[in-house]
Amino acid sequence: MGKTKEKSMTRGVLLFTFNTEKVNYFKMAIATAKRINHFLNLPVSVITDDINNYNGYEFDNIIYTESNKDNMKEKNPWYNKGRYQAFELTPYDETLLLDTDYIVNSTKLLEVFDFYNDFCCHNRTSYLMVPDASQEHMGVHSYNALWATTIFFRKTKRVNHIFNCIKMIQDNYEFYAQLHGFYSMSFRNDYALAIACKIVNGEFNESTDFIPWNLVHAGRDVIVENVSDELFGTEYKIKIFNQNELKPKKEYMYIKDIDFHMINKDNFMEIMYV
Repeated sequence: MGKTKEKSMTRGVLLFTFNTEKVNYFKMAIATAKRINHFLNLPVSVITDDINNYNGYEFDNIIYTESNKDNMKEKNPWYNKGRYQAFELTPYDETLLLDTDYIVNSTKLLEVFDFYNDFCCHNRTSYLMVPDASQEHMGVHSYNALWATTIFFRKTKRVNHIFNCIKMIQDNYEFYAQLHGFYSMSFRNDYALAIACKIVNGEFNESTDFIPWNLVHAGRDVIVENVSDELFGTEYKIKIFNQNELKPKKEYMYIKDIDFHMINKDNFMEIMYV
């Protein structure tokens, strides 16, 4: 009898893209996918509620699901619910789940595929131009927040439990907000992720669940500018108007070959070539 050929493990990146009236996440996903292809050499699949929005770029898979449109942030629509579906809908054995406003600027993220554990996310962050930024707590007497901006997972039973818990927390968000003492009007995947990991891990922290470097944010108050004219240039200028001094002044710094998450969506679209 001949030997059965073993199936090779598949790897890829997954993006959720639910458009709002003000933010074109589909277009953002195309810009993000191009940089993923260039730096990580990985296929990219998108989960969307409108398969007619994609043209001019060939994703590995376009996966349709209905979006939940009852979430708001700062009086604007914010369709970020349903992230728990990533486990069920991903076409890959090993998945890197990213926000569409994450700028891949190096090969650094490939390191998560070499982690021994089946799941990891960021538990620490830093902000460009804010060197003393504190880590976020969900509530005064609650846990430190985790970040759903970057999640790596394999299809194991434990990881399935984590994503099922995220769904349970989303469905009962007001209860968990009261329990942990945070604002319940805007659903946050970061908080649902933090609570889910605690539940699945028996209220303990699993150190191997955390990516061992900080998630870098470009906050809402900074302006990011391209320095390189190259399509996939890796150098950016970060500017901020510092009003804490006696004489307010503009401050700036340059970064190169560093991945970062952009909170300002308009600024993201200004610097991406799409």
